[in-house]
Amino acid sequence: MRSDPFSYLFQNISHFFAAFGNFCRFLPYFFSVSFLFKTLFSPWKRVYAVKTKPGFVFDEWVRVTSFNLISSCIGCLLRLFLVLTYLLIQILLFVLFFPSLILCVCATLVVFYPLSFFQPTEKEAKEQLKKNFFALRLLKEENRSAVASWFEQYYLTYVQKSQWWSLSQLFAIPPIARNWHMGFTVTLDRYGEELTKPTLYKHHLVGRKKEIDQIEQILSKSGESNVVVVGEEGVGKQTIIEELAKRLYYGQTTGLLAYKRMILVLMEKILSGSVDKNQKEELVRQVFSEAAAAGNIILVIRELDRYVSSEPGRIDLSAVIEPFAKTSNVQCIGVTTPFLFQKYIYTNEKIRRIFQKIDVGAVSPDEALQILMDAAYAFEKRFPVILPYETLQAIVEKSEYYITHIPFPEKAVELLDEICATVSQRGKSDGASVIDPSMVDRVLSQKIHVPTTLSEDTKTKLRSLESALSEQIIDQQEAIQKTASTLRRSFLLINKRKKPFATLLFLGPTGVGKTQTAKTIAQFFFGSEKYLYRFDMSSYQSKDDIPLLIGSSDKNQPGLLTESIRNNPYGVLLLDELEKANKDLLNIFLTIFDEGYFTDGFGKPVDCKNLIIIATSNAGSDQIYEELAQYVNRKEEGWLINYLVSKKIFSPEFLNRFDQIVLYRPLEKESILKIAKKEVQKIGITIQKLYHINMTVTDDFLSKLIDREYDRKFGARNMERLIHDNIEDTIAKMILEKKVKEGDTVTL
Repeated sequence: MRSDPFSYLFQNISHFFAAFGNFCRFLPYFFSVSFLFKTLFSPWKRVYAVKTKPGFVFDEWVRVTSFNLISSCIGCLLRLFLVLTYLLIQILLFVLFFPSLILCVCATLVVFYPLSFFQPTEKEAKEQLKKNFFALRLLKEENRSAVASWFEQYYLTYVQKSQWWSLSQLFAIPPIARNWHMGFTVTLDRYGEELTKPTLYKHHLVGRKKEIDQIEQILSKSGESNVVVVGEEGVGKQTIIEELAKRLYYGQTTGLLAYKRMILVLMEKILSGSVDKNQKEELVRQVFSEAAAAGNIILVIRELDRYVSSEPGRIDLSAVIEPFAKTSNVQCIGVTTPFLFQKYIYTNEKIRRIFQKIDVGAVSPDEALQILMDAAYAFEKRFPVILPYETLQAIVEKSEYYITHIPFPEKAVELLDEICATVSQRGKSDGASVIDPSMVDRVLSQKIHVPTTLSEDTKTKLRSLESALSEQIIDQQEAIQKTASTLRRSFLLINKRKKPFATLLFLGPTGVGKTQTAKTIAQFFFGSEKYLYRFDMSSYQSKDDIPLLIGSSDKNQPGLLTESIRNNPYGVLLLDELEKANKDLLNIFLTIFDEGYFTDGFGKPVDCKNLIIIATSNAGSDQIYEELAQYVNRKEEGWLINYLVSKKIFSPEFLNRFDQIVLYRPLEKESILKIAKKEVQKIGITIQKLYHINMTVTDDFLSKLIDREYDRKFGARNMERLIHDNIEDTIAKMILEKKVKEGDTVTL
C-alpha cells in the first residue's frame, strides 16, 4: 500500500490544471495568430500579377491591381476565418468545456483512486525494470556503470515519455498556417520528395551538433546560403540531413529557418524526361524558379558532383544552378564524397564559390557504441533477441578492426543487423535469444571470410610450423626458424596489430626456396595455394604502371592489386623481385607495412591487415657468393643489408618496416641431391599412376647428373629443369617407342 494515499489524488489534480494551462498557451501558437495578423493583407500563397510592359498602360494597371486585390482579399478572408475559429474554440473551452472537464476528472479520480493502493509507485516500477534490464544486458560486472547510463537513456526515451499535455509535446505540433504565406510548388512537388514531413525517425542523433549548427548558420545567410556536405559513404550524411529536416518541421531551428520545407530534388527523374540537353536545363531551371518563388524551400541535391561536370556520364548544370544559389530566395544542400568533391566540385569555380563545404567524418568508436545502444531497442523489437552491452561493445571493436572499407556508424549498424537476423533464424520459438559476444565472431568470420579469434587449430599449426616448412624447404633451417618465429608472434597479436599479419623480406639467390616458402605458408595456414596472390614487381618499373596495380579513376579501371585484396582479404601476398619495382610504388608498400592499408586510385582505403606479405629479392646475389666464399660459417645478414643500402637498392626506412628480413643461402650439393630425390619421387608417382610403369633412379645417377650439368647460381629451378630433361624426357621416349609396357620397371 502507498505510504501517502492522498498523493495520487493531488498529483493527478495538479496534472489536470497544468494540462489545461498548457493547452491554452498552445492554441494561439497552433492557429498561428500572430503570424496571421502580420500577413493579414498579403496575397494568397504569393499569387500576384506583375507588370510586363514598359511605362504606364492603363489596361495593364487595372489588370494587375484588380488581380492583386482579389488575391489579397482571398488571403485576408481565409486568415480572418482561422483567427475567428481560434477565438471561438478559446471561448468554448472556458465557458463550456472547462467546468465539464473538471466534473469528469473528479469522477474518474474517485472511481480509480482505490485501485492506486495496489499499484507500485513510479520509483518501485523503475527499480524493478532496472533490475530486469541489468539481468539481461550486463554480462561483466566491470561494465555496470556503462549499463546504468544506458538504462537511464532507455528509460527516458522509451518508458518515461513526456505527457501529451506538456509544452514540449504540444509545441512539437506544427502550426496550421505555417505555409499560408508561401507559394505553390506544382512542378517541384512532381520532381521532388518532401523530407520535412511527420515521419517516425529511427534514432536520435548522436553527436553531429557541430555539423548541424554549421549548416544552420550557413543556410541563414542573406546570400549564397548553400552548403555541400562532404563525407564517405556510411558516415551519416543522410542522417544529418534527416535530423535537420526534423528540426525544420518541428520549428526547433533558428527563426529564419523554422518551418521551411526541405525537398530532395529527384535529378534522375528530371533528366530522364528528355534526351535534349536544353530541355533538361529548362526543366531544372523551372524547378529552381518555382522553389525561389515559393520563398520557403531548401533543396537537397544528392551526388552534386554528377551535375557540375561535362565528363561522360555527367551533365554540367552549373549555369542553371548558380543564379538561383546566389540569391537568398532558395537554399541548396549538396551531398558528395571527399574524392568526388576534390575532382569535380573544387575544380568548378562557379559552384565552389557559392557552396560552402561541411566535412562529415566517421564517428568515433565511443559514439558508434552510443548509436548501437540507441538502436538496440528497435532491433530487439524487430527480432526476438536480447542485446547485452558486451555484445554491442564487441561489435564496435571487431568492426573497427576488420571492416575498413565502410566507416562508422554504418559498419557497426550493418553488422548488428546481420547478427540479429542470423540469431533470429536459428533462434528458439519460445522466447527471445540472448546474443553473446561469441556470436559476433562467428557472424563476422562468415561475412569477411577471416578468422577473428585465434582458434585451437591455428595454435596447433603455429606450434608445428617449423616441421611443416622443413618438409618442403630443404636445408634452410635458419630462414625457417626466423620465419616461423615471426609468424607466431604476429598471430598471437590477432585483433591488436594495425599492420598486416606479418611482413617478411626474403633475400637470397634464385632457386633457394623463397617462393616455395610462401606457397607452403599459404597451403599451411589457409588450406590452399589459391590464397597466394603473386605479383611480379619487374612488371611495374615505371610510374605509369602504378595505376595498373591500384586503379585509375580517370580510366575508371580498378587495380589488379586492389581487386585481389578486396576479393580475398585473407591470405599471402607475394611480391616477387621487389627491388625492380618503381620507387613510388615502394612508397605505397611503405604505407601498407606501416599502417595496414593503402588508398586506391579512387580515393578508397584498401585494408591489408589480414595478409601475410612476403617480398622476395635477388638483389645482392653476387655479393652473397663472394661473402660466403670468404666466410663459410657466416650467420648474420647485416652485411647484406648494408650492401643493399649502400647501393641504394632499398632505403633504410623501407627495410626497417619489415617484421623480419630473412636470408636464404645458396644450396650445397647435398641439398640439391635431396631436392632432386623429391622431384624424382613426384615424377615416379605420376608415371606409375598414368602408365602403371615403375621407375627407379639411383643416387649415383643423380649425383653424376648434378656434377655434370648443375649450376649453383641458378638454384633448385635449374636442377628441376635437368631432372625433367634427363629423366622425364627419357621415360617419355621409352613409353612412346613401346620399349616398356605396363608392369615393367625402368632403372636409371
